[in-house]
Amino acid sequence: MNEPSKVTGIACSIFRKEIEFLVQCNKLPDSFNFIDSELHMKPLELDKVLSQVANSNCLLCYGDCHARTSCSENRIDGLNCIEIFLSKDRYRILRKEGAFFLLPEWTYKWERIFKELLGFNEQKLASQFMNEMHTKFIYINTGVIDIPISILDDISLYFELPVEVIDIDLIHLENTIKNGLKRLEHEG
Repeated sequence: MNEPSKVTGIACSIFRKEIEFLVQCNKLPDSFNFIDSELHMKPLELDKVLSQVANSNCLLCYGDCHARTSCSENRIDGLNCIEIFLSKDRYRILRKEGAFFLLPEWTYKWERIFKELLGFNEQKLASQFMNEMHTKFIYINTGVIDIPISILDDISLYFELPVEVIDIDLIHLENTIKNGLKRLEHEG
C-alpha cells in the first residue's frame, strides 16, 4: 500500500517570520519554502515561479495576488495577505476606514517598495496620492518581531498620514493554513 505524499507549503515571504514561529511552536509542519514577496510587484514573474514549483501536493500560502494566477486551486483561502492575517470581516472594516496596511516585512523595506518599485520617490506627490485614497496606515503587529517605531515614524512623516499599530495573534493565519493542508490531504 502506498503512503500518501506529504503536502508541502510554498509561501510568500510576507508570512515567513510568522510561519517559522508557528513551526517552532509545533503548530504547523516544517515543510515550507518561501518566495520573495517583492514578486508581488511582478505578476507575470510570480505566476511563472508559482507554476514551476506548484504541484498537487503543494499548498500555496498566497492571497489572490493578481488575476492571472494559474495555481489558484491549491491556494489557501483569503483575498490577500492582510485578510489572511486578520480575517475577512476585520479586513473589510479597516479598509472601509481608509486604512493602508503595513506588514512587518514590507515595513522594513518601505523605501525600496514605495520609492523604487512603486515610484513614490517625490515626497509631496507620494503624500498627495496616499491622502487621496487613505486616511491612515495600520501596522499589523504579529508579535513575532519588535515594532519598528522609528521606521513607522518615517513612513508617517513621508506620507503625512498617521500610523496606528494593531496587535494580532496568529490564530487566523494558523487556521487558514491548517484548513488548506487538510483540504489538500483529503483531495490527495
